[in-house]
Amino acid sequence: MYKVEINGVQMKFIRGFFDNYEDDKVKLTVLDDKNRIKIIYSAETELSAADLERHLKSEFKSKSAYGTSLYYTINVK
Repeated sequence: MYKVEINGVQMKFIRGFFDNYEDDKVKLTVLDDKNRIKIIYSAETELSAADLERHLKSEFKSKSAYGTSLYYTINVK
């Protein structure tokens, strides 16, 4: 299990996509959402940390209307 930290200024759009996100490779659950520009999820996956980060970025860019226009960072720990 990993912790996924996402930082950005338009968190409403980021959270709209990632809150309770689940696909065949990963399941995300909100751990800490007290900060306005950062959210932390727990991730259940078989992927490595680097592969998980690439997968989440790819999914957000390809499946969200805002994925290519928002500035955000994803860090997997």
